[in-house]
Amino acid sequence: MKSIKDYIIKLGFIFKEIFKAGSGVFFLSIGSMFITGISPVVTIYLTAKLIEEVGQNVGNESSIVLVRLLIILLSMLAFIVISFATESVKTIICAIAGLKLSHNIENLVADKFQSIKQERIDDPAFLDLHSNTLTKCGSEPLNLMEGLFGMVASLISLVGYAVIIIRLNLLAFLFIMVFTLPIIFYKRKFQGMMFRFFSERTMQTRRIWYYLSLITDPMYAKEVRSFRLYDYFRSKRKESFDDFMKGNSKIAAKEIIVSIVTCFISMIGAILVGIWLVKIAIAGYVTVSEFYLFITAIITIVTKLIGLSNQIASNSKSMMFINYIFEFMQEKDTIESNHLKIKEIPVHIIRFENVSFKYTGSDNYVLKDINVTFNTKETVCLVGENGSGKSTFAKLLLKIYNPTQGRILLDDIDLREYDINELRLFFGVLFQDYVKFSDSVSNCIGFGNIDKIQSDTDIHKAAEITGANKFIENYKNKYDTYLSKMFYNDAIEPSGGQWQKIAISRAVFSDASVLVLDEPTAALDPKAEVKMFDTFKTISNLKATIIISHRMYITKLADKIILLDKGELVEEGSFEQLIDLKKEFYNMYKIQADSYSMKLD
Repeated sequence: MKSIKDYIIKLGFIFKEIFKAGSGVFFLSIGSMFITGISPVVTIYLTAKLIEEVGQNVGNESSIVLVRLLIILLSMLAFIVISFATESVKTIICAIAGLKLSHNIENLVADKFQSIKQERIDDPAFLDLHSNTLTKCGSEPLNLMEGLFGMVASLISLVGYAVIIIRLNLLAFLFIMVFTLPIIFYKRKFQGMMFRFFSERTMQTRRIWYYLSLITDPMYAKEVRSFRLYDYFRSKRKESFDDFMKGNSKIAAKEIIVSIVTCFISMIGAILVGIWLVKIAIAGYVTVSEFYLFITAIITIVTKLIGLSNQIASNSKSMMFINYIFEFMQEKDTIESNHLKIKEIPVHIIRFENVSFKYTGSDNYVLKDINVTFNTKETVCLVGENGSGKSTFAKLLLKIYNPTQGRILLDDIDLREYDINELRLFFGVLFQDYVKFSDSVSNCIGFGNIDKIQSDTDIHKAAEITGANKFIENYKNKYDTYLSKMFYNDAIEPSGGQWQKIAISRAVFSDASVLVLDEPTAALDPKAEVKMFDTFKTISNLKATIIISHRMYITKLADKIILLDKGELVEEGSFEQLIDLKKEFYNMYKIQADSYSMKLD
């Protein structure tokens, strides 16, 4: 009972979405369903009637007989034309509505995706679900609707053919059904096998597509060609695909063998009843027109039942794949929707209290028992070697992840208590792996504050602060210049350092109270790096700034330096304090200062 209720709920959702995509498709499909179901039955009945009328009126050329025959013939043709016309119109409209349906459901999936926690997104099992949902959410709902309406149309036809055969002999009908029904149950079972196979091989399918992207995506072209990796990735893709096809072929071979056997068994009943019908027709128990009507009904009901078995199996498969959409939409591991606002006060206090963190599935802690306090009047530099946990520290601060242990407080309130959108407005960020948007320069900066994206004056000011305006002004269309050649032939492809300055400008353009800059000089050459020092000084004077870097010279900007080593806080204090200690920070700074031919002050 529960599974039936669940099935009905899912059908209700699908039909509701189809109706939203195009009510005309829904009603046209219902009309087409009845016409498609009734038309063939009426056509063979009228054909039999025409044969009977012709047989009874051989030599009779009266106008009444000719009119009667013409009416029957035109009625036959009308049903055939209406049936084909309706199906053709439905196919065209369904194709249009299918695009809208796909778009709508993809938007539902995208809305849900935005609420899912980053920890869950990092899980390979979720990535399998995500892949299956996006692959199937566009096609399967419409396939299910067409399949269900097609199945109902087949059932209408079957009822008509059944009535015709029962008129001849009830036992003949039952005899046919006994031989035909088993194939319906087998086909449904087979689709369950195929579904399980594809579900179990989702990660392998993702890997096949990943290898394809490596050898076809422009993003990877330079490196794949430079290191001569094409043959390797192509062979790895073939290896995965061959293994996938090996498993798929076993199921397909089984389907072919059993389908042939079951189809043959299904025809046995029709053949035996057909032989009996020929015998009684020769004996004169049925007329020629009745023989045509009955033999056509017998042959057609068997082929319709075989077709119905395919439709039931296909609908079952569609519903299994649609389960992915429902499983995705019912994801429970979502971001908390609290509504606490951040107070508007001059200085905010941020405190890490016994914070430890490890990624899902890992036994190793990236951060261990971190206790540190700083405020938004301070410029904070978070330093340490690669792998020390700096970027993870930032992700916890930005609430991309929640601590595994401990808590992070903003004004003595746990970050978990705040409205997530409040925190996203409070913190502006430059990620180490920032996005290179394929859009205009103006928008690439303006995305830092979508509410003010039309403010050219503020966008230009942000670019001036970072120095990005110097190369932007040299572009032919200046701030209207498109970046990345993904969509436009006349677009500019900035250098790595220029991209980074645009990304920093985006962070500066935000109305955030605190800017978090993760490795802001990573793409800059040494000369540009030194020049950026003054830029960071300007930024830190304008806004509270947290700079994450392994470049020690930046620490001269800091009111507070936090030094991490293998996930642990080893030193904290001002630049002068840590230099005077002559411990780990001093040693790291001295090494880098020597390599840059700098001297300690």
